Amino acid sequence: MTAGPTLPAGAALLERERELGAIRDAVRATAAGQAGLVLVEGPAGIGKSRLLGEARRLAAAEGLVVLSARGGEIEREFPYGVVRQLLEARLVDADVRDRCCTGAASRATSVFDLGAADDPGEAAEGSFAALHALYWLVVNLSAEAPLLLAVDDLHWCDRPSLRFLAYLARRLDDLPVLLVASLRPSEPGADQALLAELRSDPLCQALLPGPLTGEAAALLVHERLGDAAEPAFAAACHAATQGNPLLLSELLKAVVAEGVRPDAASAPVVAELGPRAASRAVLLRLSRLSADAVAVARALAVLGDGAELGLLGTLAGVDPGAVAAATRDLVRAEIVRPEPPLGFVHPLVQAAVYRDLSPGERELLHEQAARHLVAAGAPAEQVAAHLVAMPARGEAWVVDVLRAAATAALRRGAPEIAASALQRASAEPPAPEERPALLLELGRVESMVSVSASAVHLREAYDSLSDPVARGLAADGLARALMFSGLPDDATGLTAEARAALGDAAPELAGRLEAIELCALFFGAVDRAGLLERIRGYRSIDAGRDAGARMLATIASWEWTLSAGPVEQVVGLARAALGGGALLGVDSGLMSVIASLPLVLADLDEGADRFDEIRADAHRTGNVFTISGAQLWGGFTLLMRGDLVEAEADLRASLDTLALWGVPGPAAWSSGYLAEVLVERGSLAEARAVLGEVVPPPESSDMAMIVDRATLGLLLAEGRAEEALRHSERAAERAGWKRHPRYATWRTHRALALDRLGRTDEAAAVAAEQLEIARDWGSPGTVGLALRVLGTIEREDGIPRLEQACDLLADAPARLERARALAALGMALRRARRPADAREPLRAALELAEICGARPLVDELRAEIYATGARPRTTALHGVASLTASERRVAELAAGGQSNRDIAQTLYVTPKTVEVHLSNAYRKLGIRSRRDLGRALEPA
Repeated sequence: MTAGPTLPAGAALLERERELGAIRDAVRATAAGQAGLVLVEGPAGIGKSRLLGEARRLAAAEGLVVLSARGGEIEREFPYGVVRQLLEARLVDADVRDRCCTGAASRATSVFDLGAADDPGEAAEGSFAALHALYWLVVNLSAEAPLLLAVDDLHWCDRPSLRFLAYLARRLDDLPVLLVASLRPSEPGADQALLAELRSDPLCQALLPGPLTGEAAALLVHERLGDAAEPAFAAACHAATQGNPLLLSELLKAVVAEGVRPDAASAPVVAELGPRAASRAVLLRLSRLSADAVAVARALAVLGDGAELGLLGTLAGVDPGAVAAATRDLVRAEIVRPEPPLGFVHPLVQAAVYRDLSPGERELLHEQAARHLVAAGAPAEQVAAHLVAMPARGEAWVVDVLRAAATAALRRGAPEIAASALQRASAEPPAPEERPALLLELGRVESMVSVSASAVHLREAYDSLSDPVARGLAADGLARALMFSGLPDDATGLTAEARAALGDAAPELAGRLEAIELCALFFGAVDRAGLLERIRGYRSIDAGRDAGARMLATIASWEWTLSAGPVEQVVGLARAALGGGALLGVDSGLMSVIASLPLVLADLDEGADRFDEIRADAHRTGNVFTISGAQLWGGFTLLMRGDLVEAEADLRASLDTLALWGVPGPAAWSSGYLAEVLVERGSLAEARAVLGEVVPPPESSDMAMIVDRATLGLLLAEGRAEEALRHSERAAERAGWKRHPRYATWRTHRALALDRLGRTDEAAAVAAEQLEIARDWGSPGTVGLALRVLGTIEREDGIPRLEQACDLLADAPARLERARALAALGMALRRARRPADAREPLRAALELAEICGARPLVDELRAEIYATGARPRTTALHGVASLTASERRVAELAAGGQSNRDIAQTLYVTPKTVEVHLSNAYRKLGIRSRRDLGRALEPA
């Protein structure tokens, strides 16, 4: 006879050897300095909480600092509730707080009400700012000792906390942090997208404890009922509970309480008890306790874990002394757990007590709880958790509390919770005279997290407001939402109407509204009101007058850029609009981005610097839209500079962020540029798939141009010149007056398509026209591109043009364009039977193409070098020119004296990322330490 499972001493944790082994290994790895992520998944009662308990015990034994939290169904609307449970206990110690809440982590204090601003007018911090600060708090805490972060019932975690855990998981790298969490799959109301993000993390190890076998169930039956329990009875218990440990335990408690004999004859009774075992056993045990205990249990079910004893007694109608006696009885009855904080032994037990209340009793208790909390001066967010369970009655105090909760949620970086509170406030409803202002507040908060929701409420606010200035503010936000929802004509009509209503009342706001009205032209608005000519009239505006003037100058600088020139004047206007950072302070999400783009297309490092500033500001303020803009146009900047790998990462991130913001369908901007990058990297099938998912943008919009340039590049890469030629005609129609060669690229693609089809004279004519436009603009990258295209078409006669292109591009940041020019020169020289002259430009082009990550060009250049009778160099890439944008940025900061941690906080990356970039920079620069960086980065 084989030995069956044995019962651990003092516990009933059976058939979990594999799970315990995995947890033990993860704990030991973290104690040794490695990161870990373990998710324990399964239905209620399967033993997930017991495994988390074992994780805590094992971690403590290995010297880890153990921090625990538990999600609660009632507390889902409490922003960062789980994070506060996890980390607040450590921050109570002033010394720990002083050591760990420094640098980027200092902003985390607002999440914990530690030094948070009291000024209700202070600008709210956004979700990304809070996430970044909390991440650095964990980094600092883990530097003092390895951490175990244990979260039970992750499916009931509030959304800001869950987002933070997903954010943290992606950045654990080599931090000595182990995150262990339990969750139920497919729990209603859970944020499945964020849970899926955690599951898909490469670090994640999923543990799926299964039901107990009949043999293990029989052991538990005998432990509880003694040896008199017959095998048939034990089998019936196993079948009735399907091997669920908690249900089996509760069933056995019910059997004992009702005096059921553990024999074969009682099997039918067990079968009838089984499906309701947990709730029946709990309610039966509860019914045998005192009235005080019943009242306290019901009050606790409404208040949730950690309820304060005074409030618990007040809600239960029991005096303080009796509360202590009642909780003692509840512990003995295995309804309430014996250890703090006060709470039920299991969520199923709490659910049984809560659901035993009638709907009317629940609403009444929640209302009483809310009133008592208000009277006690409790935080508004704590009160709001009960208000959402109350029926709407139009009570002013409810609206006031919910608006205060929204303000507090914003300060904690939880705009989605703030929006939820304001939505509930609007449903109360507020007094008629207060409703328009509340809707405006709701719409502006929603603009941070959901473009579609904000459009609905800002429209309602605009229609119901009577004050022209307030209506103008609503129109500003609503018009932006309409543009990004594909309704640019609606945006122009709205802003024109709101601006007319202002008259002379608010000139700065009027300027801002006109800037949005004019901006809609780039989103595809029909030019019915002379928008283009009005924009051109602002080329000489005094941008320093006010914020409205800066925004009008921004729009004018972008139109002038698209009209191609002249670069010095356009850049001067863009710089005036930016105002040395003044524009960033009033409109970082749209106008600062637009004003920075002329600098990028002018081949100025200043353009990349501006996007670094926008990215930093986006993380600080946390606006989801601002983050997406920084990622999208930062990715475009990297594409223009030839950093394809980093551009791809930014553009993929922008797609995810725009989807989070609620842009309908995959965004044309991000998808178009991502497809272009994928073509340059040789992933043609994926580029085709990305473009295939794009919702067609308005015909004359910038987005349509972006999709066209990617489509044309893909068709040429696929060898479909005839189709590319046809598509270039459509692209030319959609581009209209926009003619910048590096933005509206249809002439480049048309010339190359004609050339491949043997229509060389036509190709040269198109390329010559583009060269004339490029010279009107005048930047090296743009003129170099045009010279390269025309020189390629002219074959041997074009060699002087190609040499000129290479000279122009030698010091420009457009490394991929320089690689193409060198490649074109080398190929032209080889075909002119000058193989010796061809080798050096081909080798230089190969080195640059490899740095850029342009795989098809690399392969083509290798073949060309072999065709010259030479071999490609095998030495590693080296020198400042070999650094990627991120490597150079990190190296420059390190050379300036910043530590790795300082650099990571400045660039919103992990310390591990900084280490990798520095290591790569040392290798490429041929140095061994940061002491040599200053010298190595100096121009030759």
